[in-house]
Amino acid sequence: MKSMFVRLVGKSYRALTPLIFLSDSEPAHDFVLDMSEVMGKIPGMPSLMRACLRVSHPSLKTTVAGIEFENPIGLAAGFDHEAQMPRIVDGIGFGFQSVGTVTNGAYGGNPYPRIKRLVRSRTMLVYKGFKSTGMTAVLKRLKGQHWRVPVGISIGRTNPLREYTYPVAIGDIVEAFTKARDSGVPFSYFELNISCPNMLREISFYEPARLSELLTVVCALKIQKPLFIKMPIGLGDDGVKVLLDTILKFPVAAVIFGNLQIDRTDPAFIPEELATLAQYPGNWSGVPCQKRSDHLVKLAYNHAKGKLAIIGCGGIFSVEDAYRKIRNGASLVQLVSATVWEGPQVPAELCADLPALLARDGFKHVSEAVGVDAAKE
Repeated sequence: MKSMFVRLVGKSYRALTPLIFLSDSEPAHDFVLDMSEVMGKIPGMPSLMRACLRVSHPSLKTTVAGIEFENPIGLAAGFDHEAQMPRIVDGIGFGFQSVGTVTNGAYGGNPYPRIKRLVRSRTMLVYKGFKSTGMTAVLKRLKGQHWRVPVGISIGRTNPLREYTYPVAIGDIVEAFTKARDSGVPFSYFELNISCPNMLREISFYEPARLSELLTVVCALKIQKPLFIKMPIGLGDDGVKVLLDTILKFPVAAVIFGNLQIDRTDPAFIPEELATLAQYPGNWSGVPCQKRSDHLVKLAYNHAKGKLAIIGCGGIFSVEDAYRKIRNGASLVQLVSATVWEGPQVPAELCADLPALLARDGFKHVSEAVGVDAAKE
């Protein structure tokens, strides 16, 4: 019965997308976040949402990095950058959420436009550049909250920096981690984002020596929570393997593949549609991330050999997309763009449909499916 209601919500949302897509992307995004925060504060509303929309099944429960997840479907960093949704995120079906990316200092965002849709290509041009009110403000919003599902905080360096040197960049990141660690906010994990391609000036941690320097000081903070790292998809395979080898030297629990697509020649784009935004800077979410993300999930699973959990992110719009990433090696998956094209109920739909795929293939539990296709790379 609940699954039928969830599917009805999805059909209703998709019927309205021609009207929804008439609105400008960034104001629409901000409206959703503001309404989510309001709804989370209404007594009884999160529980009502959970009763109506959340779909649970024993086969979807899993444990990763010592954290128990009711299901493996997460909301990726980048959507709820100001941490306005944690009170209701479980009510729409998600098994976990990364808030942020949050930076130590505040930044109003890169020049407009910062979010633009390509409707037929099922992608968004993103150019926020770590827009953030800053770590202190975000922690103040979250103070005293407790959540039904694991919530982690994604942390990156402030944009722009007062000085573009590695000591300043590392110090900025460490200060943000320290504030979050000492805040008392019950984060289940910490996520280090080294992969945003939209910074005004880049301080890259893609070089092994620089990444090692950063991880040395972050791990020295003794956060006592699992550390995840958000990875790029724009590097070549050899570059990704070198980064993984560096990460494996540290107590990192998981890597996330990946962030935005920087390649505008990806065949997922409809060329004439892409041409309408050719003059704008930024990088791409959604379907153009899908193929590369799938490949890197498999590559990382094979390369890490069980020493890291892999989280698949990029181009998940259907249960088949999520299941493919799991079979490629992802213990958990994350999405953002599907909530725009398919509706806010999409995680509940995935949780309603995934058990059938597991049963079809003879799996009693989602963890049994992780990586079964990885050896085929």
